[in-house]
Amino acid sequence: MGSLSDHNPKTLSEAIVVWTGWGRSSWPARDESRVVERFGKASLDLMPAVRAMEDDFYESDARDRAADLREMATIATTQFRERHPDISDDAVQALAWCYTYDYK
Repeated sequence: MGSLSDHNPKTLSEAIVVWTGWGRSSWPARDESRVVERFGKASLDLMPAVRAMEDDFYESDARDRAADLREMATIATTQFRERHPDISDDAVQALAWCYTYDYK
């Protein structure tokens, strides 16, 4: 596997959205099989990058600082965006959705 910078931000963003179930599920439903279905063999390289993006998002301390879920999402999103400006808005929203769901 190469570095995260080896991945096209548009493709990586789409993989994040597909993996989380954003826009398809009522709650985060991380499912690697959807990524495999959508990207085929490329998913072998994509999934470690998707998980790395999730891990990076979860490095946020927003869960300890925020007064409510909305503020938690805003803080975590801002922190993530500083490090990954090329990731799509949908992908960032999907990660924020997972984060706030997990720390509600």
